[in-house]
Amino acid sequence: MAAPSPLSAVLDAAERSGKLNLRTEDIRAELPGVSPAALHQALHRQQRRGRLVRLSRGSDHWLIVPLQHAASGAPPPEAWLDRYMSKTLGVPYYVTLLSAAETYGASPYAVMVTQVMVPERRRPITVGRHEVVFHTRARIEDMPTRWHETPDGRFKVGTPELTALELVERVALVGGMARVREVLRELWASCTPQGLIEALNALQEVPTAQRLGALLALEDQGALGSRVAEWLRDKALRLIPLERGQAPDTSSEVDTTFKVRLTFDARSANT
Repeated sequence: MAAPSPLSAVLDAAERSGKLNLRTEDIRAELPGVSPAALHQALHRQQRRGRLVRLSRGSDHWLIVPLQHAASGAPPPEAWLDRYMSKTLGVPYYVTLLSAAETYGASPYAVMVTQVMVPERRRPITVGRHEVVFHTRARIEDMPTRWHETPDGRFKVGTPELTALELVERVALVGGMARVREVLRELWASCTPQGLIEALNALQEVPTAQRLGALLALEDQGALGSRVAEWLRDKALRLIPLERGQAPDTSSEVDTTFKVRLTFDARSANT
């Protein structure tokens, strides 16, 4: 039986110690007698075998794939996303939209990608069967976040209240208002009035706050809705539709508190 390669031994030792994220320079330090060309070939052999996966082209960030994750081609994002974003790229980030809602148990749909907020546009990446797509946000470091902790690791995620606002703000990215309302119904239990004020102050998006307030009123979420109304009290409001691009409807009603035009479908959906 052939002896394991020096690189295999390094990977096995790293996995036993719980270290799945490796940089090329870390591996090189463990194999001082191996030339750069030989190490390059060895890394790509391990990649072809499915033992290693590189997070993005040119990043020099390698991820060990334990046997239990071989079918998906990589461990879950909790094992590598924070290390990749914070250390390898040095980019502030947080998990957002439906992916964030899922961490709070508020996603009635299977989320096929991990949605991540970053300061500037980035190409999506695929790590094994996991796809990460990036969305942009100004002043990202001012946004309220928390850690999502799992046995596999952790990553930063927008607070439930920020997630609710962003789902309303970017409704077209997540399948429309009907889908957003389904998710929000499961998310309200994780939101607090204090957390909502913090998110409103960070985001500073008046139309989004109006729309969220109208949705809270439709769902009889009085405690949260009153905080949105208080936050909007000194703001100049204009009449807006519940969803961007919504066609004018002569039968629509207006939520006079939040100055939001409601469609018949929006009113009837609150059943």
